[in-house]
Amino acid sequence: MSTLREVLFLGQAWAEAMPPAAGHALISITDTGAAPAALQPGWPALLRIAFDDVDPDSFAVDEFHAGLQPLTPAQAAQIAGFVHGAAAHASTLVVHCRYGQSRSPAVAMAVCGHFGLGFPPGFDTHNRYVVRLVRDALAQPGCRPALACTRRLKP
Repeated sequence: MSTLREVLFLGQAWAEAMPPAAGHALISITDTGAAPAALQPGWPALLRIAFDDVDPDSFAVDEFHAGLQPLTPAQAAQIAGFVHGAAAHASTLVVHCRYGQSRSPAVAMAVCGHFGLGFPPGFDTHNRYVVRLVRDALAQPGCRPALACTRRLKP
């Protein structure tokens, strides 16, 4: 049974300033090769993962983008496993990426869709490739939906 009721997506600076709270879980997304986010200690559940904000479904990776690493299916499965585990204990999932504009809302959108949570209408800067991979990975194991809304924290 899921206790997940809220998903927040935000930028790294906000995540680094956010104090951990009981009932919260955090997915920390950083760029490939970047230093991990300097998060406050004590998060009850934390997944650190690194991939770049690219969408190979929308454009071919050329020499300018050759060093960028998109989300892999294995990483999407890792995110899904973390979310399913956290959903049993956490009421709030926090997801951050560098700016809170593309990767973190993509993960949040996939999670919201899976658990039947609301997502901000009209938000359209999310990485569609990330949504697809995480949504597909979340669909593998069964999970019960929860009710609530998702919101974006703005600086």
